[in-house]
Amino acid sequence: MPLYRYEPAQVPCKLCGAGFEHRQSAADPVLTACPTCGQPVARCATHSVNTPKLLAPLSISSAKQAGFTVLKRTSRGEFEKQ
Repeated sequence: MPLYRYEPAQVPCKLCGAGFEHRQSAADPVLTACPTCGQPVARCATHSVNTPKLLAPLSISSAKQAGFTVLKRTSRGEFEKQ
C-alpha cells in the first residue's frame, strides 16, 4: 500500500506539526481531515525516489579499471580470466 503525505490547512498544527504520512490503498478516498486533530488537510505531491543512473553501458575495460576481475566462460563450462 502506498504512503501518502498530507499537510494541514494551517501550518503548523500543534498536534500534527507540518504534516503527516498516511498509508492507504490507492482505491481509498483522499483524506479531507486530519485523523488526530480534525483540521482540514490536503494531499501533497509525491516525493521522487533517488535511483542511480548509468551514464554509459558497462564494459570490460571499465570493470578492469575499477579493480574487478573479469571472467569469461569457456566452451567446457569453466571460467578463465580475460
